[in-house]
Amino acid sequence: MQYTYQAGADSLKLYFLFSDVSRLMQLQRSASNMTYDVTANDTKAILLRDTVKVATITGPGSPDEVIASISIPNQLVAASNTLQVKLWQEFAGQARMQTAFKVQLQPYMLTKQGILLHKSTGKPLLRGYMTTSDSLVLQSTDTASMLIYRFNADILPALPPMSTRKEAVPTAVKPLDSTIVAAADTFMLPQEGLYLLWPRSEFSRGLVVRPWYFPQVTMARELLDPLIYLTTSTERERMFNAPDVKKAVDDFWMEIAGEKQLARELIRTYYGRVEEANKLYTSFKPGWATDRGMIYLIYGPPSDVSRVGNTETWIYRETEMQLYVRFVFTKKQNNFTENHYELIRRREYEESWYSTVAKWRAGITDM
Repeated sequence: MQYTYQAGADSLKLYFLFSDVSRLMQLQRSASNMTYDVTANDTKAILLRDTVKVATITGPGSPDEVIASISIPNQLVAASNTLQVKLWQEFAGQARMQTAFKVQLQPYMLTKQGILLHKSTGKPLLRGYMTTSDSLVLQSTDTASMLIYRFNADILPALPPMSTRKEAVPTAVKPLDSTIVAAADTFMLPQEGLYLLWPRSEFSRGLVVRPWYFPQVTMARELLDPLIYLTTSTERERMFNAPDVKKAVDDFWMEIAGEKQLARELIRTYYGRVEEANKLYTSFKPGWATDRGMIYLIYGPPSDVSRVGNTETWIYRETEMQLYVRFVFTKKQNNFTENHYELIRRREYEESWYSTVAKWRAGITDM
């Protein structure tokens, strides 16, 4: 679940985007409604309860996503209560399933007067990325403008799950430049990078700006970068220095597969996961380079996902091709994003990791 919000005269409007990480079912077919409760932190009393319908996202390529919006009275937000939302899905035989998420309401939310909308659809910008060709509009309930800082966006791929080293995260560095967007202005961000919107405010947020085809990867170097999880440093150096990097990447997959049809299937599966990881897990870097993105690329969609507090647990059930494995991610505070989760790394992942990578290199895609 990803969300954004905008303060109004008497209520806080929240917008939600739900994605099916496991991809076991299409949300647009199964999602029926979203219920929500506002609970007092001290007494646990339910102060507000309601149900809203969910809506589908128009356009192809998003059968696993639905959106919803609600309004919470300002006095309930100012009191720092807890909002819990539940997405309900219905299946054949009248079976129902709900997935719950919590949002901590805070008084500073009521000072966020602006929200970014996609110019083409009028829908809020809910993901942590946009492309260099996207047009956005700053909608504001007052005359406030928005300050934007741009930073370098170095891509440091996630370390293997058994690594004992600590991942590097962005620190307070000097911005390359800044710009101001006025309310009702339509604007673009034509330079790739990492942007910070509304800096020096409690509701500041980061935004990764990538080429027009993102979350897909199409350029030769971009096809090579996610192969860091499957290749040796020698193999990557050889491909990087090849006269034709795209051909070198194709040759790598062809060497693994042994024949064109299987090579195409491997490429379609792997880079399809790259695209999904970019959609779901982009934080201060593209989703494929994050901890959750790395696991998603190699192991595929998890069988089960559970969340308790700031912890997210992925379970891969035992199959003929793979033993049971469990990954635990913890949400980390980050100045740029609320979508930054770090894997709790363990030495015992080593056997599972190398075994799964070996299956990829043996041309096995049924994982």
